[in-house]
Amino acid sequence: MGEFTTGILYPRKYEPKVLTALPKSRQPYFHRNVNHDWNAFFLRDEWLETHQTVQFLLQLSRHCVPLLWFHDSEENGWGFRLFDGGYEVSSATISYSLDVELAEAEFGRLFPHVDLEEGIDESDDVRQKYEEILDRVVRSDRYRREVGKGITRVRPQCFSRLVGHKQVQQIRSLFDLQLLTEVDEETGSSMLYDSVDLFKEILGIEEMVWVNYSYLASGGRE
Repeated sequence: MGEFTTGILYPRKYEPKVLTALPKSRQPYFHRNVNHDWNAFFLRDEWLETHQTVQFLLQLSRHCVPLLWFHDSEENGWGFRLFDGGYEVSSATISYSLDVELAEAEFGRLFPHVDLEEGIDESDDVRQKYEEILDRVVRSDRYRREVGKGITRVRPQCFSRLVGHKQVQQIRSLFDLQLLTEVDEETGSSMLYDSVDLFKEILGIEEMVWVNYSYLASGGRE
């Protein structure tokens, strides 16, 4: 199983306010120190699926506490939601499976009578055709448009409450769509798959790894 990390980060200087407010979340939680600059708390509602959880975060952010919900699934992708001043001010979702989904759909359109899953295992010809389609997909305008949909609400300037001017500019560069999707001709990959590590490095949250509410609730035995 690949890494699965999710939690809500905030600057350590707001720790007293957060510790006072956490019981108002009305759900089990854990609170941890991440490093010298950051703390994090982990709610049972890990994916912010309920209205109650989102309202709690909005209310807490209204008291001058910027909150960064961060998630990283090694197999599926990563993203964040930034709450500040009582609003959700920025967000992003980066999918690692988008290229495969588009390639499989295109393969099905071109070869409707071929079982792709079986064909890849049993036929070099099918495997080659699929790889050619995948290569075209990651270079296509459609793929870039789909990736772009996940970063339309990125507002780098909103991170100024969390980091300095240099880091804000780095975040702006990180979410440049052309740079994010440009394919390296030698490796056949793009910065998309390195973006989460770059994001964590920019913010200084490299220690936010392999941790989530379920893991902590299990005593680290997940």
